[in-house]
Amino acid sequence: MDAPQRELALWTGILAGPIAWATNLQIKYAIVVYVCRNHAGWLMWLVTLASLLITAFGGFCAWRGWTDSTPRVRFMALGGLAITAMFALAIISAAIPDLFFRACD
Repeated sequence: MDAPQRELALWTGILAGPIAWATNLQIKYAIVVYVCRNHAGWLMWLVTLASLLITAFGGFCAWRGWTDSTPRVRFMALGGLAITAMFALAIISAAIPDLFFRACD
């Protein structure tokens, strides 16, 4: 992989999780009235699933840099994997209330 592609992959691995988490929260807050009026609770789960897929893509991008011998690349890859795991957990924990409460509650 050449340098610009590697840089993009590493930064994607670091930033995909936080961006997906923030977008997940904003979209869920924005659609709660629509979900309540139309009884479309599945839409909340769809947003969560899409956020987790984006986060997993970021983890995959970070994982690709793990085998590189350059210390900086390995450090960024390890950081990307850690950030991905942390934000995937945050997205999952934000979805837990959807199991117990409806959007109208």
